[in-house]
Amino acid sequence: MKLHVCAPDIFAGDAVGNHCLGLARAARRLGLVASLYAQRYDVGTTEVRPFEELFASVAPRDIVLLSYSIFDERLEQLLSLPCRKLCYFHGITDPQLLRELEPRTAQLCEKALAQLPLLSGFHLVIANSLNTAESLASAVEATALKVVPPVFADMPAFQREPGAATRALREPNLLMVGRVVPHKRVEDAIDILALLQQRGFPASLTIVGNAPNYDYLKLLINRARKLGVLERVDFKGMLDDADLFECYDTSSALLAMSRHEGFCVPVLEAMHFGKPVFVRGGTAAPEICPADCVFEADADLSAWAAVIAERLGARAGAKAIDDAYVAHADSVLERASDAVWRDILIGPSAQRNSV
Repeated sequence: MKLHVCAPDIFAGDAVGNHCLGLARAARRLGLVASLYAQRYDVGTTEVRPFEELFASVAPRDIVLLSYSIFDERLEQLLSLPCRKLCYFHGITDPQLLRELEPRTAQLCEKALAQLPLLSGFHLVIANSLNTAESLASAVEATALKVVPPVFADMPAFQREPGAATRALREPNLLMVGRVVPHKRVEDAIDILALLQQRGFPASLTIVGNAPNYDYLKLLINRARKLGVLERVDFKGMLDDADLFECYDTSSALLAMSRHEGFCVPVLEAMHFGKPVFVRGGTAAPEICPADCVFEADADLSAWAAVIAERLGARAGAKAIDDAYVAHADSVLERASDAVWRDILIGPSAQRNSV
């Protein structure tokens, strides 16, 4: 029996790509042969093969696992394969959040939503969060649905022991990690920074992640300039692991302002580094952090600024690593252990959902 993991895109550094690569590693630890297939991928990622090769490689005893987050033109072809078929569902971004600045992506998300009933053709659908699973209630029977976080303990961020900051901060630093795209609401973080400055609580904002939308990036820069905080905002772009880990080490807290999150790996990474997190409700991100870290989805940003100033002010001079956040992150990682995947791929769940 072999595991064939496939997705439209597999790129190292992207959340979906990282998860596909992690699935293959977990399967190999469990004694399975695992292969990866994608339509678009890094040429340097030698273990990923062209998607077309999948259909000539699958045997009836094998497992095909599709990573799904956006419209997939190959979905019906995959469902016709004569083997056990699993789908890992990352959730679909609300098209309304993308329509103004990313119309093409919004269109693909609309087509994906129309495609959801086809997911009932899989033997098992694994959602990345309860929030995401609830979005499938009308398309997939509860008995064919399981929730497993999209992370693995062997991912570099979770392998690294949190370390004390290597340099003293001049002022509190807020960190955002993820693609710089409209639904992430980076502009709200910039507004919070300005509100903190008005309160006499100077802070800086570090933004890590690819910025594929020039118009959105320009909007953010102009907003920061208008509010008088541009010199306090650092757009880092994409970073390698070492530089990303330094950002976590030297940050005071993570901000998660997104209007859509199927899971939000940076929240888990920040807690693993022992850092406080401030998270917008209404997405899956609140599922993985303490309740007192979560704001109502439409809470006024001034309320964010007040809480952040109070909590970070109280932490001044405190230990750089909060062990309670580290322990919370560890408990979430346990939900995606190799034992969980053994049950899905070759254990009782596999037997219950076999062909």
